[in-house]
Amino acid sequence: MTLLERFSSASFKGPGFDQIRFAAALLVVFHHSWWGVDDILYRYSGGFVHLGLFAVIVFFCISGFLVTPGLQRSADVGKFAVHRALRIFPALIVVVAASMFIIGPLVTQDSLTSYFSDPRLYLYAKNVTTLMAHYLPGVTEDGAPVIVNGALWTLNIEVYSYIALAALSIVGALRHRSLALAAFVVAYVIYVGLAMSPALNAMASERLINFIGLFVYFIAGANLFLFGDRVPFSPVLAFGALIVGVAGLGVGLGAVVLPLCVSYIVVYLGLSDLPGRALFKHDLSYGIYLIHSPIILAVTELSGLRAGWPVAIITTCITLVLAYLSWNFIEKPALDRKKAASEWLASYTRRWAPLRSPVKPAPLPDVVHPSSPGE
Repeated sequence: MTLLERFSSASFKGPGFDQIRFAAALLVVFHHSWWGVDDILYRYSGGFVHLGLFAVIVFFCISGFLVTPGLQRSADVGKFAVHRALRIFPALIVVVAASMFIIGPLVTQDSLTSYFSDPRLYLYAKNVTTLMAHYLPGVTEDGAPVIVNGALWTLNIEVYSYIALAALSIVGALRHRSLALAAFVVAYVIYVGLAMSPALNAMASERLINFIGLFVYFIAGANLFLFGDRVPFSPVLAFGALIVGVAGLGVGLGAVVLPLCVSYIVVYLGLSDLPGRALFKHDLSYGIYLIHSPIILAVTELSGLRAGWPVAIITTCITLVLAYLSWNFIEKPALDRKKAASEWLASYTRRWAPLRSPVKPAPLPDVVHPSSPGE
């Protein structure tokens, strides 16, 4: 059986992806509220990756695999953009606003008059565009400004990954999949070069390093879908990838092995029937990811606790409740409007587009078109 055959048998909805995303989101929570950077994975990999970053890598592998089918099937970049925007921005806007007008006033050292008159408060609103603004007025620890929601840095890379995927679709790379493979190879070579060459790393911008460090996993996931009719769905291959990945990390070859091994393992598990599927009727992972950092800030500032297991447990409990509310009252209602929003955009585009004769693209024989999008 191939990956595509397994995906098709599950109606293009991998049965294990929700569990994996949920576990990865909780991993990020515990990373920020308890373990910090210097965890067991960080020490084992010689400083290459820690558990929090590993969880983000998992998210990007899944995202690349699940968002590619719909775009490949329709080649409708406008529809793709609408769907992605409705997944990212409604909850993000609410979390940024709550950080500014609820969390900030609770923990600021400034007077409320000074807080609400400070331009930094309103500068923080640019986070709704996925451009980072870290600080709120008077939110400090030992006199130093505290980053309110550092987890948001990955959203900008997620958006740029979507843009890159849309660009690949426009040039036909999702139909002529060898071009998508070439995109992965280029990203992989740059990623390995930056990781293995200190001189090259020193010359590169931080934005490039951050982008390529996650995009390589996104495009790896995308290619696993595009070549899913050739890649076997194999527990032996998944176990082999695990062995190679663990061994490579231990000898300083993390950049070489992780994009190849983690992407396959994550997709294999996502297409597997993992235990507890019935418990995941709500996709809480995105809400957990967005919400947990401001909650950690509030818990530590208001209780006087420092990073450790009490903060992790309290934060997890509060975050799960808020993520549940976010899914049911913000995220799911927004996603339920995907079709209506796409139709509105299509009608608006037709209204203003120049008249032209429609041309139906000829189907290409080497690409499978799933009957429904993967996410």
